[in-house]
Order: sequence, then C-alpha cells, then structure tokens
Amino acid sequence: MRQSLTAENWAASKVETFPPRWKGRIYRKWESQVAKAELLPCVIGGRGEARRAAGVALCEITDKLAQVRLPLDATDSEICRRASQFANDVIDLARIHHDLKAVRRVMENFVRSCHIEPPDELMEFRGAMGRMTCSDWWRRGLRKFHAKAVEGAAINLGYVNRARDLYVSNESLERRRQQIRRNALMMESTVLQNEKEQEFTLAELAATGTANKAIRRGELMTRIAGFEQIAVESGHAGLFLTVTCPSRMHKWNSTGKGKKVFENQKYDGTTPKEAQAYLSKCYSRIRSALKRRGIGIYGFRIAEPHHDGTPHWHILIFHEKEKEQVLIDVFKRYLLADSPNEPGASTHRVKAEIIDWKRGSAAGYIAKYVAKNIDGLHVEKDLYGNPAMETSLRVEAWASTWGIRQFQQVGGAPVGVWRELRRVKCIPDNAPEHLRAAHDAVNKVAPGELGETFKTEGEPRRANWANYVKAQGGVFIGRNSRIKIAVEDVDRVGRYGDPIAAQPVGVETDAGEWYQDGIAERFRMVHWLVKSVRHVWQVVRRGFEAAEFSPPRTRVNNCTRKGGQSESDRDKEIIAADRKRTFGSRLEEIGADIGRTFNSDGWYIAGDFD
Repeated sequence: MRQSLTAENWAASKVETFPPRWKGRIYRKWESQVAKAELLPCVIGGRGEARRAAGVALCEITDKLAQVRLPLDATDSEICRRASQFANDVIDLARIHHDLKAVRRVMENFVRSCHIEPPDELMEFRGAMGRMTCSDWWRRGLRKFHAKAVEGAAINLGYVNRARDLYVSNESLERRRQQIRRNALMMESTVLQNEKEQEFTLAELAATGTANKAIRRGELMTRIAGFEQIAVESGHAGLFLTVTCPSRMHKWNSTGKGKKVFENQKYDGTTPKEAQAYLSKCYSRIRSALKRRGIGIYGFRIAEPHHDGTPHWHILIFHEKEKEQVLIDVFKRYLLADSPNEPGASTHRVKAEIIDWKRGSAAGYIAKYVAKNIDGLHVEKDLYGNPAMETSLRVEAWASTWGIRQFQQVGGAPVGVWRELRRVKCIPDNAPEHLRAAHDAVNKVAPGELGETFKTEGEPRRANWANYVKAQGGVFIGRNSRIKIAVEDVDRVGRYGDPIAAQPVGVETDAGEWYQDGIAERFRMVHWLVKSVRHVWQVVRRGFEAAEFSPPRTRVNNCTRKGGQSESDRDKEIIAADRKRTFGSRLEEIGADIGRTFNSDGWYIAGDFD
C-alpha cells in the first residue's frame, strides 16, 4: 500500500503543471495501465514490468511536454512577456564573454535550448545578434513552437476530433483568438502617414488588401471563374478531385456515416504539418509525371482539415479533352504508393468527379470550400453539421497553428503581377497591346471608360482574370509570362542591419516594334518599364500598448502586489522598456562589456580577434 501511495504521488507530481483537463486525462491513463498490471498473474517480473511500462509511458508524455518552456495553456500575453524575458536573458548571457565567437555561440545555445532554430550560421554577426536580442523575433519563434507542441499533444491525448474539439484544440483556438484581438487592437491604434501627409490607421490600410476576408474570397472566386471561362472558350474539360492521406496519418476513424469516432490503432504519430508535406511531395511527383507526358493543367487546390486535424485536398483542374483517365491514373499511382492495400484505399484516397458543364458552373464545385475555409459566408453547415461561420474560425486557427497554406493556384499566370498592375495608374498609349490588355483586365471599368458599354446601365465591368491570363500568354505560360514585376535595389538596411532586398517599383515587359531608319524599316526589341504608385509610410502613433496589454479574458490574476503594483502593470513596464531598446542600444549593451563599440556602420573591434 505504501508503494502504491508513493507511485500515485509520483504520477501526480509529473502532471501537476499541466492544464486541468490534460492533467486528469494523462493521470487516468497511467492509473488505468497500473490497474491492468495488478490483474496480471503473479509471475516473476509480470506485474513489475507492466507497472514500469506504465511509468515509462507517463514519462514519455510528460517529459515531451515539459520541453515547452511555457505553460501549456499559456495565453498570448504570456508568450509576449516570455519573449521579452528571453531577449533580455540572451544579452545577460552574452555579457560574460569577451570574444565574438563565444558571444554568438552562447546565444545560439540558449536559443536552441528553447527549441527555436537560431539564425543561419552564414549570417553576419550583426544580423544574427540583432535577431536573437529582439523580443519580436523571439515572439514569432515561441508562438510557432508553443502552438505546434501544444496542438501535437492535444492530438496525441485524443482531444481533436468531431466528438470533442473539432479540427483544432480549444486551447489553440482560444490562443489564436487572443492573438487576433491583440493584432486588431494594435492595428486600429497605430497611425501611419504618407508623403502627402495623409493619415490612416494600419487597420484601414489592411482592409484594402487580401487581409480583408471578403476581398480575399472575392479575388479567389474571380481567379477560379477566370480559369473556367478560359476552359469553356478553349473547349477544355474539368476534373474535381478529393485526395486524402493514408490511414496511418489519422488519429481517429469514424463509423456510422461519420457520426461515431474511435481511436485508430494504426496511427503512427504523424502531425498535420507532416501530413501536408506528404501530400505536397506526392503532388510534386504528379506534376513531374504530367510534364513528362506533355499534359498541362490549371486551376486551384484547397487544403482543409478532417475532423481530427489531418489535412486533405480538394483540387479543381482544367485540361485538354480526353485526358481525364490519364490524370486520374497518375494521381492514383502516386497517392496510393503508400499503403495501397489498406481497406478502402482505392475508393477513398482519391475521389475523382468529371465536371459536367450541363449541370452548371465548375466554380460551383469549389465555391463552398473557398467560403467555409475563409469566413463561412453563404455556407450554412460544414461537413459535420456545425455552423460554417463558427467552424471557419477553427479552420483558420488550424491553418495558422500548423503553417498550412490553404489555397494554391495551379498553373496560369502569376498573381503577383496581377496585384502590381493594380498599383499602376495608367499605361502609355503606345505601350504593347498585351501590357494595355493586362492592365485593363485587372481593374474595374466604369461605363464610358475605354469606350465600354454595358447591358445594365451604370454597372461597371468587373476585373477579368481570363483576359489577364490571355495577355500574359495563356494558361500554360508558367514562369515565362510576358509581364513581370520590376524591382530596383535600395541603399538601405533592414531592422537587423541586413541589406534590404530589391523592392518592387512597377511592371516590365519586352516587345518588338518596327521603326523607320532612313528609308529602311527595321525591327527592334524594346524594354518597357511602367512605374506603379507607391507611398512612403511612417508611423506617427504606435498602438503597441493598446494591443500588448489588453487583458486576456481568463487565467489572469489582477490582485494588487507589494507596493501597489499589479501583475499586468509589471508586464506593461517590462515590455514597454523592451520596446524602447533600439537595435543599436542592444548591441552597445553587450559591446561595452566585451571591449567593442558600435556605430552606424557596424562593430568596431578594438584589438585582434578571430
């Protein structure tokens, strides 16, 4: 009995720091394994081995979670506070060394101990140290590692499925909500001014781009509809595929038309990020196989989660007629190479539906997947019967946690040029026809402009992706598009002292023209560069305080501390002080102690150092 109590105390201490629902689940699992051990026959080593196995299993779970140097249910505010603390810790560690190599080595070792990858070893010392002493750099790294560690544990503990937490754990969903609220507050309270002395909040500027969900959804549907228009005009066919991962990558199986879930005994611990990488690798092989066969495709693919967080893809592609079976065979060949004989593989891993143009728009096949993965607009229920507008938040949290790209264009012309052309105010009259056509295609045209007439008076002609793709050279043009983004080098350094990469300034293209040379007519190639309208912005009022210190809704103790200062007040001071420390001052803090001084050109080393 005494040994039993000691074991229980030991198990309880191992899970003490975990969130309440996690603590109970891990402890009960260990308790169940120990109880089963007591029922074993009393043979030499039988019960003892089983009890030790239960203890080892408990340690595997708890020790892995203990690597996260943050509470598992940490709020986004706690992550920000810890990032500032770690940035200061790096400086304190570096002060005790008097050699540049030693300084960098001790910094990198500390970063690795927090399970964050340090800057590339080929990066200059100035840039590497600027990152490792910056709380914002730490914040990004901590958010990624913490999110993946917590979500991976939630999946292994069986919390992520349709019976409990759909797509993503409640802990990750709440942390993502807090992050979104903090970002929104910061953007609403940060004011920028351009060279014309016009002032806007960061939120107002972001609302004009694809960060705005309505704009993002609208642009995606415009591009999908444009591809469909080209397919119809070209006499191409369409194919809609749904591809999934092998059974071993799913933590949970379902039965009864998906109404009941049970744990998959074949699950091998694959994370959603790893499953996404598997699908991407298969797809890269499929593209290569199609290229060897001379088959071109264009369209879109959408990644979304199964109820247990494992990704699957919906792919809408257009292609030349009579290539359907070849396409289906190639997809099945590579997607069924892993575990091809498992039950249901041939039926469920690759589902293909040939688009019937008589039934309506091909875009309709994919429209609901676009909507429910952005904001759920016009979609009442998701696949599992939940309100789509609510579950779209969980899908977004899932994609953010695992770093999964939800939407990917297949083939066609680059969207970057499409967006850059929208910044171009006007195209010269004598510019190449394809450049003028592309610029015309990316913008709405009001009645009367460019001689346009409309069936409905007062209705503008919308942007047309199909016309833009045609101007670029067609859907199979790939990287050889006619128009490209023009860039120019800038003589500036970035936040961490690194040279800033060449910046976009407009669009460029080459076109041939005939010209008169005396009495002879000659041909020449002309390079066209058309500048876009860009503003120079500077921050006139920062909103960090409003965003950084907005109190979370839960798990915060605001009682007054000694000296009348609350915990949140102390947090404000820590992060505010860190914000005031410039890049140069962080370098000087270390440089003063290792016999070096810092100026605007970098480190000045006094003496001979390797």
